[in-house]
Amino acid sequence: MLDSLLRRFSYDGAATSKNQRKAASSALSSEDAKLTASKRKVLQGAARDLSRNFSIAAWAIRKHLDFVSSFKFQSRTGDAGLDREIERLMSWWQRPENCDVAGRHGLPRMLRLAEERRTVDGDVFLLKLTGQRVRGKLQAIESDRVIDPRDDTGRSGATWVHGVNVNDAGRALGFAVHKRVRGGKGLEMDRVVAARNVIHHGFFDRFDQVRGVSPLAPAVNVFRDVYEAADYALAKAKVSQMFGLVFYREALDAAGTLDNSTDPYEVDFGRGPVLLDLEPGDKAEFLESKTPATEFQSFAQLMISVALKSLDIPFSFFDESFTNFYGSRGALLHYQKACEAKRADVRDVLRKLTAWRMSLWIDDGVLSLPAGRGVSDLNWEWIPAGLAWWDPAKEIRGDVEAINAGLRTRSEIRAEKYGDDWIDVVDQLAREREALEERGLLADADAAPGVVDEGAENDE
Repeated sequence: MLDSLLRRFSYDGAATSKNQRKAASSALSSEDAKLTASKRKVLQGAARDLSRNFSIAAWAIRKHLDFVSSFKFQSRTGDAGLDREIERLMSWWQRPENCDVAGRHGLPRMLRLAEERRTVDGDVFLLKLTGQRVRGKLQAIESDRVIDPRDDTGRSGATWVHGVNVNDAGRALGFAVHKRVRGGKGLEMDRVVAARNVIHHGFFDRFDQVRGVSPLAPAVNVFRDVYEAADYALAKAKVSQMFGLVFYREALDAAGTLDNSTDPYEVDFGRGPVLLDLEPGDKAEFLESKTPATEFQSFAQLMISVALKSLDIPFSFFDESFTNFYGSRGALLHYQKACEAKRADVRDVLRKLTAWRMSLWIDDGVLSLPAGRGVSDLNWEWIPAGLAWWDPAKEIRGDVEAINAGLRTRSEIRAEKYGDDWIDVVDQLAREREALEERGLLADADAAPGVVDEGAENDE
């Protein structure tokens, strides 16, 4: 009885009936109990179908990835030579043949795909490989491949929650990884991997939640309704564009019944203007439909806006004419704030990967550190992709004033706008200056990278 109550009140996105309204439940349980294994598959299938077939849902996911999944590595050891060596090794490792065990994706693309799978499926797994032939490479494991073992494999004294072996405290001990059978349909048990070798990347809303749940879950039905309604509206519009001519015959015979003796009208629109000579009482009308109606368009926009909120995306991103410049700017600032927590999750994945890969380089003798220093003594940073100025003249002037007032730093602004570091810019400017001096092309020998005090120039 209790089990049926726990299963009754669950995610609407995983429901199979049309009646989605449910009364509030007093039977509280974990999210893993709410979203059972079978309903998890339904929800993942619905979200994947939307990302394949509905352009608005696919666009929303891509827009989320643009802001959340792009990062650039910067070493921060304080030793210029060591920083260059570490950055060189990281650049080498990020290539597809060195990072992906399948050799298809470099680290930037793997990171984007992992975030996409987390967004659509709820979570994803990155397996760190240390075997002789695959040492230092990653294997991505999609969410639906981690399920409870169907036999006794790894079940001795274990508690399994959707393919995750957990202890009494809820800590993950291992993951039951399955592989796809020939043709990609169906799964069969592959192996149980230790949790220490796996990075679990997912969306979590509860403390006792073991598996991630997609943020699209509340919006799946809304996206599907808009998708279907758009198809119906388009079909209706196609019908209305056909020359449908309807004849109404109202003439009655002496007995008061409809006179069917008159020959049917034959009309051909293929040769210019057509004259219809109708019988008395008959009339002809073209089928016409004002499709789509203004009310439908407004409601569709509202539903799209509601669905986009599942990813915190402002409607002005979807319709650039929806608001003015200042409204768009305000929406962007709010959205960037919403992206901070999501970027922190991705940065944490990169932190774990970086520490793991550097420890392997140190153990293999590829990376040499000063005596007494280890991985824990190294500092690095993954800088998210920047967003260039909207109004360069005004914004650059404001940034210059903020630097002069000591409110912001050059590195902070470079990271925010371009996703790199000011020190790298200084080094590049120095190299350019040296190249110009060697060739006698230096136009302004006294120019130096810095900030011009516009007020001082005016005073002078």
